[in-house]
Amino acid sequence: MKKIYFLSLLFIYGLMVSQTSMFGNVNGLAFRKYSVKDSIVSTDTIVGRTMNYHLIKDLHPQTFFKKLSTEINSPTIFMVSNKFGGIDKKIYAKIGTTVISTLGIDDVNDSLRINSNVTGSKIVVFGKNDPNRKIIPSVFILKKTDPNLMIPEILLFNRNLGFVDQQKVETYLSIKYGITINDISEKNYITSSNTIVWNSEENKQYNFRVTGIGRDDVFKLYQKQSQNWEDFKFAMSLGALQYANNQNLKPIINGSFLLWGDNNQQMVFKDVDLISSHPQRDMHRIWKVQVKNAPGNNFKTHAYLRHSGLALTDMVFLRLFKNEADYQNDISVNTEGQRINDSLFVFPNIDWDVDLNKIDYFTFTLSDLQSRQLVNIISSCTEMSAGIVKVGFPANFGNYTYTLINENTLQNIHQNLNGTAGTLQLNNLQTAKYKLLIHRPGQSDIVRLFDLEGIVNQNVQDKYVWNNVPIELNLNTTSFKYTLISPSGAITNSAPYKLTSMGNYQLKINNKLNCEVIKVLKVLTQVEYDTQNSNTQFKNITVSPNPSHDGNFTVKVELFSSKTLTIQVFNALGMLMKQVQIPANTNFNIPLNIPPMVGYYSIKILIPEESKGVNFLIN
Repeated sequence: MKKIYFLSLLFIYGLMVSQTSMFGNVNGLAFRKYSVKDSIVSTDTIVGRTMNYHLIKDLHPQTFFKKLSTEINSPTIFMVSNKFGGIDKKIYAKIGTTVISTLGIDDVNDSLRINSNVTGSKIVVFGKNDPNRKIIPSVFILKKTDPNLMIPEILLFNRNLGFVDQQKVETYLSIKYGITINDISEKNYITSSNTIVWNSEENKQYNFRVTGIGRDDVFKLYQKQSQNWEDFKFAMSLGALQYANNQNLKPIINGSFLLWGDNNQQMVFKDVDLISSHPQRDMHRIWKVQVKNAPGNNFKTHAYLRHSGLALTDMVFLRLFKNEADYQNDISVNTEGQRINDSLFVFPNIDWDVDLNKIDYFTFTLSDLQSRQLVNIISSCTEMSAGIVKVGFPANFGNYTYTLINENTLQNIHQNLNGTAGTLQLNNLQTAKYKLLIHRPGQSDIVRLFDLEGIVNQNVQDKYVWNNVPIELNLNTTSFKYTLISPSGAITNSAPYKLTSMGNYQLKINNKLNCEVIKVLKVLTQVEYDTQNSNTQFKNITVSPNPSHDGNFTVKVELFSSKTLTIQVFNALGMLMKQVQIPANTNFNIPLNIPPMVGYYSIKILIPEESKGVNFLIN
């Protein structure tokens, strides 16, 4: 009798710990709350109730409670909501001993904080291992009081998911709801078949607002149109964009994905740059696309751009670069946008990955009246290095005045001076960035940029330490062309540019006019590096806080003798974000700030004899 009783208890216990199911091909699912309405009727209210074109029904108009038949002492929890972050704590749910609120996760021995003062959409993931605590296996969801709150999915697994399984679930949630899992977390996007459809390391400069369309039948993912919650100015769809994803009837073959992420720059059009390798009025923001086509699938999409303030005569083009080499050489396939209204453009039938290399790049460019004027630099490289810039105008250009601004100091070098016909010659210019404004009566100013310092100021060091790992250079391919020559003579003409062994490398830098600067980069052993720096003038360098959350930081430098100091801050794209020059001293305490754009930065600290570099992070 006792034996039967013991076996009965063992059987009941076995039911408790084993009553889970599969989610996709990830086992251990103990609970799922899914609040997407898959069929939409005419009486449904869609406005304000969708996440990435999915209609979200009320998750819990009343308090919800469920006791589970499995232990959750070592769980993994996923929760998606449009209202994480902010400053007010509002509790959403309690799973076992884990409390989920607007501010993140609180548990007995652990917490997870969301570092954002603004509420927004996020995928919160939390796991723990608490085997010795008595935890009631239950899910408690509070009654909804915020009419704008949406929680489309809650997933609870009764085990700590491995890294790959967790990434599979996050990939499904990210693509479905238009919420990035990357930024600086460096997580790959992985399908049920273990295929990487977004490689975070290879796309590290574009890990922002990663969004996608694709199909994975194992996870019942079928996303045909997407936009990222962080930016409603851009969307992509198979065919014409519909109100809801399930109203889009265009097919995707299972196992096919198209994901895109951007370089975290502003969605504004730059001015025409006379010596940049990308001289047009391209948008500062550039997107990278990674494509995974199943046999028989070919992605052809509509792209949608919302941009206000453009004149009716302005034209916007989507520029598609088939590979990194085409981007560096400014070779693109251009599709003119069709204007739907004052601010919305559609770019139909964009063919992706036509060369089958699985990647593309794209941006948008503005063609307006002033940018179409044939105003160009006609100086030689020798003249420009001597501070002489000649600007050529069409023969019938007419009378004009001009203003020249030093963008480093924001000072007007010349203001409203009369221009000369044919050629305008500017003399005695210092090495700096300049903006030339050309004024004509009754017409918009013509704006032209030229940078006399950028070709010299590059995000590279003279010396690197070899640690048996390739060193990738973050170079400004937006403005310059680069050629990297290795110690063995191997040539690299497009990104990624990597130092793959010890020795001396040559880096050739060219602008649009083919002016060239050559830098020698030495890759040394630690002993060689220490020996060559034994007579350094730098006593100490600190950057704090590092990381920074708001873009404010302080650079402290101590020197052995008094020197003038220059500090340059480069972003991960190799673009110079900030430069300050300080008179000679031995101790410096310099507060700086840059726009608080999440990402990696390089701080270069220069004195006349040498330079040092410090890595910096904004998160």
